[in-house]
Amino acid sequence: MQRAITSLLAVLALTACNNHIGDSCGSSVDCSPTGELQCDRSQPGGYCTVFACDADTCPEGACVEWRFVPSRTAETWCMKTCDPSTSCNRGEYSCVFPENITQSGGFSPTALPVEERVARIIDLNRFRAEAQICVALTENAPASASEADAGM
Repeated sequence: MQRAITSLLAVLALTACNNHIGDSCGSSVDCSPTGELQCDRSQPGGYCTVFACDADTCPEGACVEWRFVPSRTAETWCMKTCDPSTSCNRGEYSCVFPENITQSGGFSPTALPVEERVARIIDLNRFRAEAQICVALTENAPASASEADAGM
């Protein structure tokens, strides 16, 4: 009986420790002790995610395809979806439409032309497909490729 109670408490403790898509992390164990989520440590403060997601498979959030032109360079990651009124709850992250993220990691106030886009939601679920996502944007990045070339 003692062993059963100890096992139950251990399982409950592990489940209580699970983070969510978009939460901060220092290692993948911080995101999910059982390995469902990985920690992307290249993002400020770490970012709990699922690498190589398929459309409509993210447990929460949206599956976002990055650097999709040309297609051989594409990667997919689960990203936290957000609403500008609730924000991302992490100081260095912004709630933006993927089509407004520039190649330099900045933000354009309007949707970029398709050939300049670096991110898009691939989910087929309409709610997710039109969502905004939490991303860390680069400070002082040009708004678009044409703006970056303006000084040359």
